[in-house]
Amino acid sequence: MGKLYPVPAEVAGWSWGAFFLNWIWAIGNRTWVGLFAVVPYVGFIVAIILGVKGREWAWQNKRWESIEHFNRVQRRWSIWASCLLVIPVIGIFAAVAIPAYSDYTTKSKNFSAYMHAKRAASHVGAYIINHRSLPATLADAGATEPAPAGVLSITLNQKTAQIEVTMIARSRSGPTFSLVPSTDNEGYVTWSCEPGNINPSLLPKDCR
Repeated sequence: MGKLYPVPAEVAGWSWGAFFLNWIWAIGNRTWVGLFAVVPYVGFIVAIILGVKGREWAWQNKRWESIEHFNRVQRRWSIWASCLLVIPVIGIFAAVAIPAYSDYTTKSKNFSAYMHAKRAASHVGAYIINHRSLPATLADAGATEPAPAGVLSITLNQKTAQIEVTMIARSRSGPTFSLVPSTDNEGYVTWSCEPGNINPSLLPKDCR
């Protein structure tokens, strides 16, 4: 509209498009001073100046049909700038939220497996006390409850007497943890948890 053309009050104001898109916005709006935004160190200062003065300069440097036309175009620039800002934010959120959710679901499955193994261990302990021998299987000890989701198998190792829990990892055999038996002073069987090859932070507190 020319340097001498008065700037309407509706034109003044902050421009998100000029601030975030700076040199791109500068080319689109023939505001060549905005190209200094690509210069290291001074680029951020130029971006701020464009945010403050960009709308006024754009009004003066291009021909517009009306104030409405000008505001409509600048609004589009702001929308594009907002999209450019939102995409990295979504990426950062996903980078934080997805692993956190994965850890949460893994902890939940491991906790269910641990509690299931504890119940099976109580059956095995009672069987040992009553029969003075190790049961051939968990089912022989009375532990017939179905394994919870995420568990591939829960077995009784006949050599070590440990209850070994194997989790599912991508539809195949995954990490394991174990309940290890011992006897207390009164002859009762007690069980301690060993994390095996599972990250202890993903297991219940008793396994860490």
